[in-house]
Amino acid sequence: MENGKNDNKKTFWIVNISNRNVTLSDLNVSIPAGRSVDLLSKNYYLTEGQLNKSVESGSIFKKRDKIVKRLVAPGEVKKPTLDIDREAVLLKPGKSIYEIKQDKYDELEVTDEELASQNADLKD
Repeated sequence: MENGKNDNKKTFWIVNISNRNVTLSDLNVSIPAGRSVDLLSKNYYLTEGQLNKSVESGSIFKKRDKIVKRLVAPGEVKKPTLDIDREAVLLKPGKSIYEIKQDKYDELEVTDEELASQNADLKD
């Protein structure tokens, strides 16, 4: 057993080599284009007898130009990951070509007393 999978479990892998979805009418299964499917997995309620009969004279036989039986299960596709180092130091940018100018205007500097008196004048 590797990664919790049972190695001696029977499988029946088929692959759709066409660019269209293929329906296997005698098995009541539709195989998406370019996909590999294990027909003995728990997602399908099929027996080995049904599958062998389909290979011999059923829809797998009739569509053998589109459906091929795999001898080996497809490998697992490892999804690409992006590792993040939360302890990494963030670099600050160097000097900017722009200079931030902070102008002070005396008329905009108002004290609390002046503001209170102006508000009192407005209420009257």
